[in-house]
Amino acid sequence: MSPPRPHAKRRGRGLRVQAQAVGAAGKAPRVVVIGAGAGGLAAAGRLARNGCDVTVVEKNGEPSGRCAMQVGGRVQSVVSPDGAFRHDPGPSLLLFPDKYREAFAAMGTSLEEQDIIISRVSPAYRVFFAGGGRQPSPFSQLDLLNDEADMAAQLEAVEPGAGDGYRRVRFLRMARMHLRMGVPYFIERDFEELANAKGLQDLLPFLGQINVLDLLGQHDWRLKQFFKDQRLRAMFTFQNLYVGLTPYSAPAVFGLLAGTELTQGIWYPLGGFTKVRDGLRRAAESCGVRIQTGAEVVAISTDPAGGQVTGVELADGQQLAASVVVCNLAAYARQQHERLGRLKYSAGVIGYNWCVDRELAGLAHHNVFLSEEWVQSWRPATQPKEFPHSPNFYVHAPSRTDGSAAPPGCDSIMVLLPVANQQQCGSDYSSLVAAGRERILQTFAEAGVGDDVGSSIQHEEVITPPDWQQRYGLRHGAAFGLGHDLDQLSLFRPSNVDSRIRGLYFVGASTRPGNGVPLCLIGAKLTAQRASATTVRVREWSIPSA
Repeated sequence: MSPPRPHAKRRGRGLRVQAQAVGAAGKAPRVVVIGAGAGGLAAAGRLARNGCDVTVVEKNGEPSGRCAMQVGGRVQSVVSPDGAFRHDPGPSLLLFPDKYREAFAAMGTSLEEQDIIISRVSPAYRVFFAGGGRQPSPFSQLDLLNDEADMAAQLEAVEPGAGDGYRRVRFLRMARMHLRMGVPYFIERDFEELANAKGLQDLLPFLGQINVLDLLGQHDWRLKQFFKDQRLRAMFTFQNLYVGLTPYSAPAVFGLLAGTELTQGIWYPLGGFTKVRDGLRRAAESCGVRIQTGAEVVAISTDPAGGQVTGVELADGQQLAASVVVCNLAAYARQQHERLGRLKYSAGVIGYNWCVDRELAGLAHHNVFLSEEWVQSWRPATQPKEFPHSPNFYVHAPSRTDGSAAPPGCDSIMVLLPVANQQQCGSDYSSLVAAGRERILQTFAEAGVGDDVGSSIQHEEVITPPDWQQRYGLRHGAAFGLGHDLDQLSLFRPSNVDSRIRGLYFVGASTRPGNGVPLCLIGAKLTAQRASATTVRVREWSIPSA
């Protein structure tokens, strides 16, 4: 669903502006947040703590965003026949745990107080490479290890000298530099400030330590200075998928993704990502936020001149007055379209959620399967014949860390298969779903994960790009929102404030700083700071009765 179109709404004799400034009579500014995803809930809690009267409206029956959970059907042949299988169809790996802690602290609570227990995943990933092994399996595999020495030894066994390149030469140092520079200077800052050249002085010491090509050069190409083996380069660049790019289109600055995985680690919330969602909801409510579910917004209302928001209109005709509206949908504003032209979106994703009545040998918690067709395989398929023999895909097997995800002796498996989004493919994904399932099961067999896995799938839930769009308002069903191409990165990404309509702000994956739960939490902080600064100046708008 596209974001609601701002327009002027009239009731009775029309909108009336009260000349009284907000706060002068102790009246809390009214804020409506559209969408109860992670970014919306975090922004709502911060605004409420800053003294605003905040209502969150969510079209679905419960707060969710993409931190939702599916519980599959029952399996009758296991020890616990009534045990449920749990899937995380949205986020499944927790990066930047400090950003989660900061978001909860800003609402006066903590992960622990909200019963959120996070566990570090080891190995961080298992990566399967098609065509890289010997018979009987044509696959080889490598683990992304938390221990630096163990990781270097594993790389050295694949390519002599690679372990040295990893530890003592420049790869790990470069990845950490990207992390130290990228997060505080280009993710956590408000780019209206950077556009005015403020606060850049403390960035100067970094500029002499890094080659501009290590920031903006093609990611795979830059890693050739460290690793000759294509598999090793792929192991540290496949993460570009998370920002809607490929190793052959992404700038090397996205080495910060591998940087955080190798330094801070990958974590998982025991009980699934709904624990994070529920914790954010409780934290926001404890700050005084009201959450209204089953409330779809059809329009953002403005004054007759269209220069100031006055609230929102719900599908049932209800009007909610507000002097500030924060939109947590896949936000895009008119001026950004005019400035950037046609925006570029990330790939679509087909999600297969399987209840498997046996454990699949060889899988770690997080698994990535990579095709031997290195470049071609990253082009999103629009029809079955465009799939390579073994496509690129991700597999989540949470019971490796959290035994509550599946009954004993079983597996709760989620597979994410990148495909073309609706902008490229239309709305009928039935043939891609069938062909993709066949390729995945074939790859499982060839990689030694399990023969005839299809016969062990007792229940299946499939999520296609049209589902992503319908459930979560993701434009074109692009699972990772707007791409992070250079012309849509940082300063060039759609702003979190509308430059034409006062009081209209944005939060979420398709605005600054970008996608992923931790970046949405950072974006919530930036948006709440800007909106809070506005609420001390805005005037209260009211809708008189007819």
